[in-house]
Amino acid sequence: MSVGIRITTTDGRALAAMAQLMMTAENKTRLFDEIGVSLTESARLRFIDQAGPDGQPWAPSYRATNQGGETLRDKGILINSLTHVVLADGVEYGTNVPYAGPLHFGAVIRAVNGPFLRFKVPGGGWVRKKAVTLPARPFLGINADDEQTISDIINDFLRPGLQ
Repeated sequence: MSVGIRITTTDGRALAAMAQLMMTAENKTRLFDEIGVSLTESARLRFIDQAGPDGQPWAPSYRATNQGGETLRDKGILINSLTHVVLADGVEYGTNVPYAGPLHFGAVIRAVNGPFLRFKVPGGGWVRKKAVTLPARPFLGINADDEQTISDIINDFLRPGLQ
């Protein structure tokens, strides 16, 4: 998933400040790092809110419903894997957990080594299914609040050059 932000202005002071900011590699790194920290924290808060970037609540998981707890939060591996990487011309945030994609986008899990998936359910019984559908539970993305925060971060970096 890739997201871009374009800043357009005709204010000469703002253009000069942006040029000065972008000319300094250290400032670029600090700016992109601060944006990355903000986006990563926003994604972590979605696990607490149990809702996607659009505010839509996640469908409760079978495990959370039957064992208690929260959807997408059993051992905390996924939420604790959220991070960001500062690039030369931007920032990426996300996770490297292999199962993050199916949890974020949804997926159909089918048996590979036999005709059925077999798994234990509460009460000690076993269930056999040909396939299991995971609903999409998006936790990455940029919403209006994130856009405003990014704008505020950029403004804070530009403000000294505008004075």
